Amino acid sequence: MVEFDENDLVNRDYVNTSTSGDNPNYTAIRDRERVNKKERYEVVYFCDAFVKNYEVPKTKASFQKVERIIRLSQASSIIMRDHLNNFVAQNWDLI
Repeated sequence: MVEFDENDLVNRDYVNTSTSGDNPNYTAIRDRERVNKKERYEVVYFCDAFVKNYEVPKTKASFQKVERIIRLSQASSIIMRDHLNNFVAQNWDLI
């Protein structure tokens, strides 16, 4: 299966660095539970993982669809990974 990366993102307005105290190479419990939708590496990881783990086409179009869904205004306050996964799944046919 293809792994998607930052070149596959639709939007280019993400921060390319981790926030203070956040290390892109270290995944603590907090990092596994939450998604910072402003950080490029976290968005790529989330979108790639969703495409891999859900029954959706394993395509770049699906990866980008996940990205568009998590940027919907209704998702702006959702930071918990499991809630965000549920939101994307429930809104898959919306976009």
